[in-house]
Amino acid sequence: MEWEKIAEKVGDLVLGQIKEEFKEFRASVTGELNGFRFAIESMNARMGSIEARMSALESRQDNIENELRDIRRGIDEVNRRIDDTRAELKLEIMKNTERIDAVNKRIDETNQRIDDLHIIISEMHGELKVTLSTKEIVQDLIVRVERLETKMAA
Repeated sequence: MEWEKIAEKVGDLVLGQIKEEFKEFRASVTGELNGFRFAIESMNARMGSIEARMSALESRQDNIENELRDIRRGIDEVNRRIDDTRAELKLEIMKNTERIDAVNKRIDETNQRIDDLHIIISEMHGELKVTLSTKEIVQDLIVRVERLETKMAA
């Protein structure tokens, strides 16, 4: 029976030591688990912060893309206006060119008429000189005839 008591005492001692070591092990594991929980919570907080930053960056990127789309639309509108203005200017230039050509044609016609009139006036001037010269001769003849008539009547 003593062996049984010794075995029981040894069993109690061994069990006591095992329980004590198990408590220590349990406390160590609990501490480590608490450390892991803290690390996981810290990582979760960091992940939340990273996710928030990513979301903010995505939002900024979306805003920038929207602004770029608006800018491109504005540029396209300006380019369309420029093209429309160019077309209008081209049309106006063509109309003005046609008007200038018509005015130049009228100027050419007027210059031709002026040249024709100048020739006619030059011819008339020559004829007028001849006529004036003839008139002077006729007046001189009249004066002479009148003198002769006066001498003959006297």
